[in-house]
Amino acid sequence: MIQRSIRHLLPGIFLILLASAALLLGDLGSRRSARMLMGMEPERIFRIALVQQGSIPALDQGAEGVLLQLAERGYADGARATIRRFNAQGDQATATAIAKQVTSGGYDLIVTMSTPSLQTVAAANKNGTAHVFGLVTDPFSAGVGIDPSDHSIHPPYMTGSGCLQPVRECFETARALYPALHSVGLVWNPSESNSLAQTKLAREVCKDLGIDLVESPVDSAPNALEAAAALCARGVQAIWISGDITVSQASSGIIAVARRAGIPVFTSLPSEVKAGSLFDLGADYIQVGRVTGRIAADVLDGKSPALIPVENIVPKVLLYNETVLAGLRDPWRIPASIRAEASGWITADETKLSDGRAGPPMPTPVPSRTYRIGIAYFAPEEQADLCMKGLLDGLRAQGLEEGKNLFVRRVHAQGDISNIPSMVQALASSDVDLIVPMSTPVISAACSLVRNKPVVLTYCSDPIAAGAGKSFVDHLPNVTGIGSFPPVMAMVDLIRTLMPKAKTVGTIYNASEANSVKVIGVARELFPQAGLNLQEITVGSSADVLQAAQALASRVVDAIYVQGDNTVSQAYPALVKAAADARIPLFTDDPTGAQGGAVACAGTGFYEPGLEASGMVVRVLHGTAPSELPIRNVSEKIEWVDRPLAASFGLVIPEGLPEKPSIPSNP
Repeated sequence: MIQRSIRHLLPGIFLILLASAALLLGDLGSRRSARMLMGMEPERIFRIALVQQGSIPALDQGAEGVLLQLAERGYADGARATIRRFNAQGDQATATAIAKQVTSGGYDLIVTMSTPSLQTVAAANKNGTAHVFGLVTDPFSAGVGIDPSDHSIHPPYMTGSGCLQPVRECFETARALYPALHSVGLVWNPSESNSLAQTKLAREVCKDLGIDLVESPVDSAPNALEAAAALCARGVQAIWISGDITVSQASSGIIAVARRAGIPVFTSLPSEVKAGSLFDLGADYIQVGRVTGRIAADVLDGKSPALIPVENIVPKVLLYNETVLAGLRDPWRIPASIRAEASGWITADETKLSDGRAGPPMPTPVPSRTYRIGIAYFAPEEQADLCMKGLLDGLRAQGLEEGKNLFVRRVHAQGDISNIPSMVQALASSDVDLIVPMSTPVISAACSLVRNKPVVLTYCSDPIAAGAGKSFVDHLPNVTGIGSFPPVMAMVDLIRTLMPKAKTVGTIYNASEANSVKVIGVARELFPQAGLNLQEITVGSSADVLQAAQALASRVVDAIYVQGDNTVSQAYPALVKAAADARIPLFTDDPTGAQGGAVACAGTGFYEPGLEASGMVVRVLHGTAPSELPIRNVSEKIEWVDRPLAASFGLVIPEGLPEKPSIPSNP
């Protein structure tokens, strides 16, 4: 009887055991996570391969930026990650072998630096290993499956960022240093797709500027020296070194060859001024590496590469070497506009070259602490909001999140400069740990009035003009931050391109805003060089803007140029109306706030500067003195044209200039 009862119970017991097992298995993941949080199980160690094509400063700096950013996000080698570095040393056969090794080596993530490294790894990546790339001139034409018109379409396991060098600005800068420039030599390797993209751009730019681009193709670095000597013998007035990896390996030799011929070398590779180039205008490669490292950390944190669009991000840096001028056969000079925009320089008296490193990896936030920051700005408007979004996104990515361990006090001056001193003083006497002033008038007040708290500035054309110090390196001991000087030369070129017959351009600004005074000072030099008379009217408040715009119209100006003046931006609708009533095209350097009414824009985006400022904020909150952090310039040029509006004015609309976005493009 007992045995029969047991037999009847067995199916039920089996079902109970099966259900219990299912529950235990279902809870395994959560219990494992809990054990990891309690320190009972080790945290996962990610295997990362970092691949670069060769050993040139740009790639070395980019790789360093990746490592710095990964470390700041908690993925330092030996901590939560094991990072193995691979270098093909410029040899394609070695690069192919490395690509096969890393794509079959069981890595959690492959990070590549340079176009050739992207291409070789993409060709070998049959298993779909997560792949993040950086330092790629034109990823959309690299042949790796990235849609040039829809940047969200790419292989689901691959993402990264482009870094198209500012080729046009490079040649325009050369022309500004020597207005009679009409012949430039170029040594380049046609087998590098990145070099081909830059050369094509250079051909277009030189055609527009009336410069003869004398090309000398090579297939190896040793041949580059002979090619440079041949260019000098042909009488070129300067040599340009692009981002060509092959030629970059011989850059110091090319500079020496040119020096003997008495001609300058200018490059798209910042850091060559130390070897004797006259100026470098290109990407800040450590910061480009940081962008790549940030994307890589997002992927390691669990974000799918398929959800990250491939965008072009170029934190620009301009460096010059004044000591080169003495040995040149032609009368080259460093104009005031270049000195104003430069991030660093070498002169007979001093060398001021920031290397872009923001310091050692940061510690993680103290678990029991709430960090308190105060953000002070001029008035609510789209660009300021975008900059704040970048700042808070960056803080969140580094472990500081509003509502959890971060308290943010936001205050603004309601668009009235007279409110700024009391606003800043109130923050200085409050309980915040750090102050983030935004816009030049607020930054000027913070530099003058705040002494007892650290200050990290952003959303500013020129921190030095705002009172932050003597230079990006020699600044007030409690102040650091991110500057973003607008691309004035790009604006001049844009107006000249769309309105080739224009003679007079009007502008309005508040002379009490240091940022506006500095930008207008640069514009006064550049506009006449392009054959444009600059008519200026100053205002004291936003209420004066409409009358000022009407006064400009009465002077019969051909166009109105609006730069990032805070006072004028508060009355932007009135300015748009006055320009429309007078049938005068309006040009702006505000990519978001001027979505209606302007025919075209050549300006700077402010999400990236806010994002970069977040790293400085975190460092200072964790104890780094602002005096130890050089001020940096982060400028992401944004251009667009409102084609229907431009057409209504009968303007010349060139191919390739992006269309005005339908909505503000928040990253």
